[in-house]
Formats: sequence, C-alpha cells, structure tokens
Amino acid sequence: MTNKYDVVVIGAGHNGLTCAGYLARAGLKVLVLERRDRVGGLCTEYEFMPGFTASMPNSPGSLEPKVVSDLELKKFGLEFRSPDPSLVVPFPDGRAMVAWRDPQQTAEEIGKFSVKDVTAYANFFEYLNDFARKTGVSLFKPPPTIKELAQRLETSEDEQAFSKIILGSLKDLLDDWFESEELKSVIAAISATSNLVGPYTPGTAYILLMRPLSLASSSIGAGHDPRRQYLRGSTGLPIGGMGAVTRAMQKSIEASGGTIRVGAGVKQIAAGMTGIEGVELDNGEFIQATTVASNLHPRTTLVDLLSDPLQEPRFKQNVHQLPQRGSVFKLALALDGVPTFTAAPTGLERAYASCQFRLAPSLDYMERAYDDAKYGRPSEEPIILGLIPSLTSPDMAPEGKHIMSCNVWHAPVELTQGSWEVERGEMASRCIEIISRSIPDLKDRIIDYRALSPLDLENEFGLRDGNIMHLEMMPTQMFGLRPLADCSDYKTPTKGLYLCGSGTWPGGTVSGIPGHNAAQTILNHVKQSR
Repeated sequence: MTNKYDVVVIGAGHNGLTCAGYLARAGLKVLVLERRDRVGGLCTEYEFMPGFTASMPNSPGSLEPKVVSDLELKKFGLEFRSPDPSLVVPFPDGRAMVAWRDPQQTAEEIGKFSVKDVTAYANFFEYLNDFARKTGVSLFKPPPTIKELAQRLETSEDEQAFSKIILGSLKDLLDDWFESEELKSVIAAISATSNLVGPYTPGTAYILLMRPLSLASSSIGAGHDPRRQYLRGSTGLPIGGMGAVTRAMQKSIEASGGTIRVGAGVKQIAAGMTGIEGVELDNGEFIQATTVASNLHPRTTLVDLLSDPLQEPRFKQNVHQLPQRGSVFKLALALDGVPTFTAAPTGLERAYASCQFRLAPSLDYMERAYDDAKYGRPSEEPIILGLIPSLTSPDMAPEGKHIMSCNVWHAPVELTQGSWEVERGEMASRCIEIISRSIPDLKDRIIDYRALSPLDLENEFGLRDGNIMHLEMMPTQMFGLRPLADCSDYKTPTKGLYLCGSGTWPGGTVSGIPGHNAAQTILNHVKQSR
C-alpha cells in the first residue's frame, strides 16, 4: 500500500467527501481517512436499537444542487422521494400549518391563520432575496469581511436591511412582517436551533439569509427548485436515509481514482519548516502528503492534532477560544406501527406521518427553551424537529415497524445540577410527552427508545460540546470571521493545511459547500505552484 498522496482528507463526513470528490475528479491522488468504521460522519446510518437505524440529521434540506450535479451523485445511486406535504407544524389548539409542494396550497394554509400574512410571506422572502443579491456575496467563494459587506450597501434602505437581517433578532424581524404568531414560529424554528440562543437574541435573524444567498450564488433552477420553498422539508428525503448521500459521494470518489480508508484515526498532522509533511495514524503509520484538508472541528485540527514548529502561540490561543456552544439532544423511538397526528385529515394520516414535523408553537416557547439552557438546565419544554424516515426507506426498521428520529433543543453540555447519565432519560420522557400532545397514540406505539445527550454525541462523533455546526452560526462567527480572520479562505497559517468542514464558511447544515470551496482553494494553489 502506497504511503504517499497529493492530498490527505481527514474525516469522511459529507464535507470531507465533497472536498475529496472534487480533488479526485481534478486528477489528484487523494486519500480520505475516517476514524469510524464507515463513511458519512453524522450523515450515515446509526443503529439506535437492533434493526432500527436513522441518521443524526433528518434531511439534506440544504444540500447544494451544484454539488449533486458536479459529483454526479444521482449517477452513483442517490435518489429522493418528495413527501407531499413536506412539513407539518402542529399547534396546541389542534390546528397545524402544513407546507405543500404546490405554493398555492401553502398560501392557503397560511391564510387559515392570517389572510394578511399570505402576501407578507411572499414579500418577506423577496425582501431577503433582494438583500442577498445586493450583498454580492457568493457561497462558493471566500467570504468578505463584515466591513467589506457593509461597504457594498448603497442606500439607506440597504443599511436598514443590514441592521435587521444581519444584526437583528428573529423576533424583531418577524414582528415587522407578520401578525400570525404561528407563522412566525414556523419560520423561526429552523433558525433558532442552529445555536444556543433564543429568537430574541440579536443576530439570530441572519440564518434566514442562507437560502437567499444560495439562490444568489448560483443559477436558479426550475420552478420546483427546492430553495424556493422557505418552509423547508422541500429538498425531499434520500431513499436509504442520509447515508445514501454519503454513499453516493464515496462511489463518486472511488470512480475518480480516490481512496477511502475507514478505521483510520489520525493521531497527528505533521508539519516542518516548509509546511505540511503528512499525517500519523493512531496505529503509528505515517502517510506522506504536502497537502492536508481537515473536515474536523477547527480546534481539533489546529490545536489537538497539528504539530507545527512555526505555529504562532497567539493564533493557537485564538482557535482554542472559538465559541462552540452546542445544545442538541437526539431521541429515536422504535414504533410498532404508524402513529397519527391529531391534525391529519381523514385520508391523509400517512401523508402527514411521512413528512418532517416541528414542535415549537411560538417564539415565546422557543425563548423559554433557551432560557433553561442558558442557566445550564435542559429545556423543560424543548424544541423538537422530527421525522419517521422508515416511511420513505422501509429498510431502516424491521418489517411492519418504524423509527421516529427526533433532534431536540436545548441541551447544554455542562449542567449546573445533576448529570447527563440521569438527565438523559428524564429529557427523553419529556420529549415523548410533548410529541404525544400532537400524536396521541404515540405512547401506545413505542416499543423501545434510545437517547443521546450532547456528551454522547461528542464522544461518538467528535462533536465538541455537541455542536452539530462545529461553531456558532451567528454573524460574529460568519463571513470573514469563520472560523477566524486568519483562515476564513480555507487556508491556515500552516502551508499546505486547509479546513473543509462546517467550521468554515458558510457553516453547518448538509450543504457540501465548505467542502466544495476548500477543494477549489486547493486546486487554485496547485495550479499556481505548477
């Protein structure tokens, strides 16, 4: 087995695989190293209970169409099913807001809560799209600094939009546009879970800009382009679960001549006076390479693994202090059948059960969930995003059975009282009670469950503080500040070492964009050095 490569990619999560896919297609000799026994990172199957599998993320809602096309993922087996409706959000009064693939149907759903908000909804997202275009920011290029971004604003209206969208809170922005508390909560739920913050926190409105930036960065697809559907759940669900995405990436890499090794944890990234020299594995094996791209957390890469005699102590300290507070809790329920939403009309029970659901009925509810976590307590009434993936991919559960996969916020890593050994079960019980308010027969369907605390996620997947985004997705940690001003262009101060994970621009979610961008930066360097 050869021990010399053009590029070594550390970590076979979706961004690491994306990076490796582009590099292999460009003709470089690429090796991907993965500590676990399979590729995918969070985007792979995880057997929660015997025969019941799911993934940490429930859907690839932000998977970039360009990545799917460039790496020919559909050619390598990636297929989607598109549940209709795509999302159901139940409320305590028994009603629900439902996102359909037909925009007119979704508008009718919004109209049940506020006729005025039907028009406001369309205008709001055009407002975001317009601002995204004016920023000139591309998700596919190294980001501007906040100062550079502000200098691109030409009118007082642009400056006002900057203040509200980049610096403002979700609550203030949504209050400006909508009268329906239900619609506000539907829009806010996906944003409020990206950080250990509440919707009243300044800076939380920023996350709503991500899809508009994606639209502004690449060619607009046809009318069914999922990025146009802002209630999310719109990309569709991969047949075979989230692991189908990374399996297709693996096949794409191998078809282009790349190599992937699992069970190969990296002990050290070695650098000398002229830059990267290679990596040492846990078993003592040394692999030579003058270029390394790390899909791991920036702190893991630059503090824990890197051995560089030229690394500045101040830079290392800055990396060590990066804000990374996570707060996700994972709950999987084994079910003996398909449960029924109270809000599901007769004849649509299975359709409602097949799509994603969110339980976060108001902005105040989300803020209270954050308030608990802010003081080191698991949320008494947490935000819950769930899916029954086995309805789309039956192989994820035994015949006739199903698995409900729930991502739950907020769950601080460090508790002021007690321990996660005790709180894990108590939080799971609270989640089941909350879900049962909207799905009354759920408890009768449960035959087993398993919960993972943020500490479990850190130990199993290397998620520092249980943060699925690596770093906070706030303006203070975005654009030219992600992860630091010194390495916001995917290059680090160590020659030949690059970052390609969620800790880089444009951040977390299953998009593949950080991996794409890091690969382009590496390829540009290769061209310049030849």
